[in-house]
Amino acid sequence: MIVLAIIKQKKKKEEKKFAVRKKRDLKQISLITIVIGLIITYVNLQVFVSIPQIFSIVNLIAVVVVLGVPLLVKYSDYSQIKKLENYFPKLMRDITENIRTGMTLPQAIRAASANNYDVLSAYVKELNAKISWGIPFDTALMDFADKTRSDSIRRTVQTVIEAHRSGGTIETVMEAVVESLRELEKIKKERSASVYSQMINGYLIYIVFLGVMVGMSAFLIPTFQFENVQSDLRTIFSELFRNLIIIQGFFAGIAIGKMAEGNVSAGIKHSMVLVIFGYTVFLFFG
Repeated sequence: MIVLAIIKQKKKKEEKKFAVRKKRDLKQISLITIVIGLIITYVNLQVFVSIPQIFSIVNLIAVVVVLGVPLLVKYSDYSQIKKLENYFPKLMRDITENIRTGMTLPQAIRAASANNYDVLSAYVKELNAKISWGIPFDTALMDFADKTRSDSIRRTVQTVIEAHRSGGTIETVMEAVVESLRELEKIKKERSASVYSQMINGYLIYIVFLGVMVGMSAFLIPTFQFENVQSDLRTIFSELFRNLIIIQGFFAGIAIGKMAEGNVSAGIKHSMVLVIFGYTVFLFFG
């Protein structure tokens, strides 16, 4: 018992260090990208300020470095969690099938660890190893849930732990959990299908907005005749339209991601696509 307590205490310390390290890594990445972005901006102002097209491209590169890299890191974490959540129902179904054959819950998990669950496999094998080492089952299972960093997996695991502690019919509880996961998957698929058309509409609306900005910048503004201020006026409006395109693309992408997947982080990829696409089109045609 003393050995298990020491192991448990060490595990908690390691996980806290891992969480702190993860936050530090993201902060360090953000600081590094900000410094690089400032250097790029400084060089751009010193060298390319007299060449509008190159100046605009370098500005875009600076923005992508400062904002894009940290956002991509955050989106990578989000994608990893989504993959784990996608394979988790399969794991629960396999465990339930093993329990039906007469296995206990720890035995069912041990048998399921031999199956392939893609990115989730490493977590399941680690869970099986902890159980084999004699770490308390509830502790090992909760560590598994915490490491996935998924709220839905954590809630499901807590339900299983409570059922295991209460000594009830674990098979019935597992079947109910699997059924709820199936319903959740069904709801997610139905929502994705229903919002797909809205997502397409979001892209089309942005393209129309982009076309209006390009048309005004390329055809409408040059027709204005103001003595001695025409070139300055066109530059001012061009910069204004470019900024509007970037802002609209960023927030339109966030909204599309929120509608499609129910999470703001999912909108990062849409924002990056819209901003880069809009900026590039306006740069060459605006």
